[in-house]
Amino acid sequence: MSNKIFKNKSVMIVTIVTIILIIIIGLTSRQREEMNILETWAGNAASPFQRVVNTGANIISEGASSIFSFTHLKKENIELEKEVESLQEELIKARLNRDELEELRGLKFALNYIEEEDDFEPIVANIVGKSPSNWFDIFTIDVGENKGIKKDSVVLASNGLVGRVYEAGENWAKVIAIIDNNSSVSFQILRDRTFQGILSGSITNELTGYLFDPMAEVVVGDKLITSGLGIYPHGIIIGEVIEVAMSSDQLLKTVKVEPYVNFKRLNKVLVMAPQIIRNE
Repeated sequence: MSNKIFKNKSVMIVTIVTIILIIIIGLTSRQREEMNILETWAGNAASPFQRVVNTGANIISEGASSIFSFTHLKKENIELEKEVESLQEELIKARLNRDELEELRGLKFALNYIEEEDDFEPIVANIVGKSPSNWFDIFTIDVGENKGIKKDSVVLASNGLVGRVYEAGENWAKVIAIIDNNSSVSFQILRDRTFQGILSGSITNELTGYLFDPMAEVVVGDKLITSGLGIYPHGIIIGEVIEVAMSSDQLLKTVKVEPYVNFKRLNKVLVMAPQIIRNE
C-alpha cells in the first residue's frame, strides 16, 4: 500500500514539474512587451552611450566621404587648370602666328614704296631691344652685316618710313627712327610734289618741319612722302600734316606731322640692304 502511494506521489511530482517547465518555456519563447525594472534601468543607462557611439560613427562616415569628395574635386580642378593653361598657350601661339603673318603681309606691302630701279634687297628683321622710353625712337634688330646690313640702310614698316641704321654688327644693328631728335628727312607734298621741305624729330618724339618755299600751299591733311634727297629713296610715305603755321619771323611755313608708323608698337621691320653689298 505504501509503495503504491509513493509511486502515485512520484508521478504527481513529475507531472507538476513538467507542467512548470512547459509554462516557463512558453513564457521565455514569446516576445515580451514589457521589461522588468532592472532591464529598464540598464537600457536607460546605456542609451546615452549608444547615442554618442552612433553620432560619432555617422560623423566619421560623413567626414571620410567629404575628404574623399574633396580629394577627387581637387584632382579634377588640377586637371582642368592644366587643360585651361594648355588651351591658353595654344590660343596665344595661334594669335602670335596670326599677328606675325599679318605683319609679314604688311611688310610685303611696304615694298610698294621702293621703286623697281632702286637697288635694294629687303630683309625682314625682329626688334630685340629698345630704348627705355615708350617710343621706338632707337632700337636694336636681329640682323646685321651677315645679311648685308650697313650704316644708313633704310628701315620701313608696313605703313611707312621708320628710319635708318646708324650702327651695324655681325648679326645685329641699331636703328634711329625719324621721330628721334637726331634724325631728319627731306619730304615733298604728295598732292603737289613741287613743294618740298625738311622734317626733324624732337626730344618729345614729335615730327615737325618746314617748307623751303614760304608761299607753299600746304594744308592740314596733306600727305608727305620722301623726296629722294639724302639717304631715303623717293616715294616712301611719311605721315600726314596735322598743323600748319608760320615761323615767328614769318620767313618759313612750318608743319607738324603725325607719322603713319605707330612708334609705340613695332615688332618687325623691313631693312633695305643695298644689293652691291649683298653681291660682294
